[in-house]
Amino acid sequence: MFKKLMPKEEKYFENFNEMVKHLEDIAKSTHDFFTASSYDPDLYLKLKPIEKRCDEITSKVTKRLNKTFITPFDREDIFNLIKKLDGIGDILVGAVSRVETYNLTKKIEDADKLTAIVVQQLKELGRAIQDLRKGDHFNECEAVKDLETEADHIYRNAMKNLFAKEMDAITLIKKKEILDMLENASDKCQSTANVIISIFIKNS
Repeated sequence: MFKKLMPKEEKYFENFNEMVKHLEDIAKSTHDFFTASSYDPDLYLKLKPIEKRCDEITSKVTKRLNKTFITPFDREDIFNLIKKLDGIGDILVGAVSRVETYNLTKKIEDADKLTAIVVQQLKELGRAIQDLRKGDHFNECEAVKDLETEADHIYRNAMKNLFAKEMDAITLIKKKEILDMLENASDKCQSTANVIISIFIKNS
């Protein structure tokens, strides 16, 4: 039923797919960054153009919403979905930026595990958006939820280890902020999944 009622405006889905692709590039680069034995000081500059493209997509979608009479689903949901996706990239690039700003050179324990989860969550979100486009399959985004739960567990252990092992208070604060941001990126993926689920329910 949902598929039959879906308007023919496809550009929104093209924008969603393009956004997810850019986010996957950012997430993979961020994961490689936090996995490496030494941090790449130039990665932030490499990620900024991708982040800018994400901002441009968000702006494009927002402008189209003000001009398009028929949309695939509620305007508010389209806006929420693109903004939440954009927010994931902002958080990841911000975490990389903090490493440079704080001049951190030693590996942050468990940061690589958190970014690995975000990479997987984005893949699942991409699949969910494809399902949304087809309109004939309900994707409950269970994998995104499960991964977010795993991220929470990793984050709690990371905090426990950080406060037990890091003796320098200033460094502890810096590392904690970055871990907070990475865990927040996973949370943002979960809230994005919630928007997709809501769209399915509203239009089923």
